Amino acid sequence: MVLSDFWHSLDTRTRIIREVRRLLSGQHYGAYLVLFIYFLANAYFYIRLIWSLKPSRAFCWVLGLVLSLLFLSFPAGKFLGSFEYNSFDYLLTLISSIWMGFTLFFLTCAGTYDLFLLFWKKSPYRKRPILSQKLSFGPIIITLICAFVVFLGGCALREANHVSVTSLEVPLRNLPRTMNGISIVQVSDVHYGMITENGKLGKLVQSINALHPDIIVITGDLVDEKISHMEQMAEPLSHLRARWGVYAVMGNHEYYAGAKRVANILRDSKVHLLRNEIATLPGGIQILGINDPAGYKRMGEPKPDFEGLISSLDPRKPSILLYHPPRGFEKAAEGHVGLQLSGHTHGAQIFPIRPVAQIWFPYLRGLHHLRESYLYVSRGVGTGGPPMRLGSPPEIVQIRLRSGEKNVGSKT
Repeated sequence: MVLSDFWHSLDTRTRIIREVRRLLSGQHYGAYLVLFIYFLANAYFYIRLIWSLKPSRAFCWVLGLVLSLLFLSFPAGKFLGSFEYNSFDYLLTLISSIWMGFTLFFLTCAGTYDLFLLFWKKSPYRKRPILSQKLSFGPIIITLICAFVVFLGGCALREANHVSVTSLEVPLRNLPRTMNGISIVQVSDVHYGMITENGKLGKLVQSINALHPDIIVITGDLVDEKISHMEQMAEPLSHLRARWGVYAVMGNHEYYAGAKRVANILRDSKVHLLRNEIATLPGGIQILGINDPAGYKRMGEPKPDFEGLISSLDPRKPSILLYHPPRGFEKAAEGHVGLQLSGHTHGAQIFPIRPVAQIWFPYLRGLHHLRESYLYVSRGVGTGGPPMRLGSPPEIVQIRLRSGEKNVGSKT
């Protein structure tokens, strides 16, 4: 379809106007904040490169144009992908997302060096001309920093594409000894969208099925954004196999993408979506699924009664809580929930953001223990923003439930 036909289609114009209104509705302040930081990172890259290299005016114009296109191509690719998914939209999003990762690394490396220079100017050694000349932010330093950024970016791209299996043994409160050793496979934060499509999702399903789980749980953010081809993921999802079924809960991105649409896809895929409800499995195992808070904070849904839902569990039987954000663990432990499974944090997907993420999410990743309750926060398998990971490799989590208190631990 040519662009003129695309625009003059009444249905397309209506959808574009509706989408623009949705984006301007104020429900996406988090995305706007990310774009603002991304803009500042590009501006910093431009200024630092110009100051260090002092190139010609023509080079400055070309560099500015290229950076502007790279910056604008990220939201443009996401926007176009909500109407039609094709190779152009895929490449546009892929290239701009990778560049986003590189700017983050540059901002971290060059910004750290700038701070060092700031402290250097106040040090007693600043008057030594040889050292001051060597430490200036000139062509050699900027070249070394750029080379290191490229190296980090390459490592991060490679790490994001190697999904490992993390195996744990966790005691589950009140689990019958006859069920000792049953397995749960947790998959979180797939972020199906413009970059993670059916090819990657199909391979993920094969890896999960190869573990022969008794239960499969999807702890939110199965989708990334509102995309035109979202319904296509129903086909690979329908091949998930577990003896006692596949269960899922809503993450914040499910609401951004359209909760009703996601719910219909999961229903067609024979995935049991738990929305503030309990499913009881053989052996009396209770699986409680609670909606992500984004449902009521931004989409106007009723606020889930977290404490009330937990109190409705039978404390004499084993229980597992599925909740996308790693929050509320203390309340879950007070309610005698045996195991909480969460995701959302990506384990601080890229190393430089870990200190900030740790402030907001004390339970950032891995296994945590409080009284007789356990929490596992998955690093997830997908990515948000840059298709990169550094220091937080993607994982499928396989948990063997035990009826005793021994052999608690994990290995990858």
